[in-house]
Amino acid sequence: MFLGIDHGTTAIRFATSEGQCWELSRCEASQLEAGEILKRVRQNLVRSWVDLVALTYSMGDGISRIVRLEDAPNRGLIQLDGAGQHVGGGTRVFEAISGSGWPTILLPGIHRQSDIDPRLKVFSHCMSPEKVGLAYGVYKKGAPSFIVCDASSNTVTFCVIKGKIIGAIDAPIFAPGLTQGPLDVEAIRAVDAGRMAANQAFNCGGILNKIGHATLEECSQEERILAVESLALFASMEINAMLVLSRDWNEAYPELFLAGSPAPLLVERVANLLGRDVRALNRYEAARGCALIARDVFEGCERILGLEIDRRARHMGAK
Repeated sequence: MFLGIDHGTTAIRFATSEGQCWELSRCEASQLEAGEILKRVRQNLVRSWVDLVALTYSMGDGISRIVRLEDAPNRGLIQLDGAGQHVGGGTRVFEAISGSGWPTILLPGIHRQSDIDPRLKVFSHCMSPEKVGLAYGVYKKGAPSFIVCDASSNTVTFCVIKGKIIGAIDAPIFAPGLTQGPLDVEAIRAVDAGRMAANQAFNCGGILNKIGHATLEECSQEERILAVESLALFASMEINAMLVLSRDWNEAYPELFLAGSPAPLLVERVANLLGRDVRALNRYEAARGCALIARDVFEGCERILGLEIDRRARHMGAK
C-alpha cells in the first residue's frame, strides 16, 4: 500500500492510494510520542506493510527534487523557522515516519530554485510541498491544465499547464486567508516599531483578525457573511492573477478549483465573480495526491508535474 501525508496549517492528514483517509490535529500531534503517532496511523489506516510513503513537511524550500527522506538535508528546509504557526505537530509526525522503517520520499516545495516561470522567482517562495500533492490529486483526475486556490487559514494559488507546475502565489504575498495574511502598511509599521515580530504580523493578518475574532464560529451572522464574502473576493482576485499567467502560457481556459475547508461556502460566489465554472475539492485531496505520488514513484515514474525525482528515490520500488 502507499501512504500520503499532508502537513496542513491546522491538521496532519493521511490518505492511502486506495482512498482511506484520517487526520490528526497539529496540536494533538505535538503532544504525542512518535510511537503513539505510528500506533494511531496503523489503527486508522495501515493494515499491512507500506511500500512507500510520500511525506510533506513545512516549507520544503531546501530541496527542489523529490528525494528519499534520508537524503534530505535539514528536513528539506533552508532553515527550520519560517512564516507560519510553529506548533510542533508536523515535526512529531516527521520523526514518527522517519523512525517507522517505511520507505519514504520527501516532496519539495515550489520556490526560487524550482523549474517554474522565471518571472515568479522574484519571490523566494511560491508554495509548500502539500500543494504538490494537491496538484497531483487534481491532475490524476484527468485535468492537464488547471488553477487551484487553496483558501482557508491562509490563501495559496497555483497554476499547472499541460501537467507541469509553472508558478504559484504564496500566502504572505497577495490574498489573505481567514487567519493569516500579507503584511499591510499597518503591520509593517507595527513590526518596525517593535510591537510585534514579522511572523506574528503574518499570523494575525487574516480576515477574521480584522473583525476581532479567531474563528468563523465566534462571528455573528453579519460578520460571518462579511468574512466569507471577503475570502471569496480575494480568492477570485488571486485566481484571476493566475489566469493572466496561464494565458501567457497559451492556455486560455484552464479548469478552476477551490480547496480548503471553507471551499463549499465559497465556490458558488467565486464562480459568480469569475463568470466561470469552479469546483470544490475535499479536504483530503492533498493527502490523496501524495499517496498517488508515492505509488507512481514506486512504479518507476521519472517526473511528477515537472519535478525531477532523484535517482535513488526512483529505485525505491526495486525489490
